[in-house]
Amino acid sequence: MTMRKHAPSAAAALMLGVLLTAAPAHAVTIDVTEDVMTSSFFQGANAVRGYAGDNRPVFRVSTGNPFGTVGAETIYLAFDYDFSSFTGPVSAVLTVQATNGGFGADASADSPFTVSAHGLAANPLTAITDDTNPGGSVSWLNFYNQSILPADLAARSVVTGSGAVTFDVSALVNGWVSGSNAVQVVALTGLNDNSGNEFLHGFLNNTEAPGSVFLTVSAVPEPQTYAMLLAGLGLLGVARRAQRVAGGKR
Repeated sequence: MTMRKHAPSAAAALMLGVLLTAAPAHAVTIDVTEDVMTSSFFQGANAVRGYAGDNRPVFRVSTGNPFGTVGAETIYLAFDYDFSSFTGPVSAVLTVQATNGGFGADASADSPFTVSAHGLAANPLTAITDDTNPGGSVSWLNFYNQSILPADLAARSVVTGSGAVTFDVSALVNGWVSGSNAVQVVALTGLNDNSGNEFLHGFLNNTEAPGSVFLTVSAVPEPQTYAMLLAGLGLLGVARRAQRVAGGKR
């Protein structure tokens, strides 16, 4: 008996091509370029902690009035990366490392604290005036009140202790990819915390603990790719049924 070798059908070839196209791209890990912190406790000096030369190992995030002092402690994370290299929508996750922030007001399982990741209307590294940037145009407190954009619901995480904390910042980073927001800086705040507590929770300073703050960005397949995948699956099913019918007639 002679064995027949069936050539790959057009549907199978289409299916293979679509699968290769739809395969998830390798994730890109992007380290933070600079991380700084503003603090209400330094209001008198109008200073921003965390610039070059400040070896503070832990930054903090607080509610708007920590211990009755007006003005939240806020962390700003800058990413110097060419996000236009992505040609379509992306998914993006920000990872930071939570740790004790001091003052006996850290988040815990009994006292959770919601931290949110925000986009910005201006760059705090150049806009805020302080001892390291006397040419800035705005105080750190006015910047906090005026330039922090609302956080996407997905970009909020409940902190209950130390360890890795992640934020889905896809909406924010897609603004960088498209160019609709040129300020490639993320603000971590307690603006969306509803606990009623005056929390101060710590996060590692990446300058002192390299690798503790980074973005993981992956390309998202376009909707038409999924449509092609479904079409390929349908054609492949039809081709297989036709082969079975033809085989039964031999």
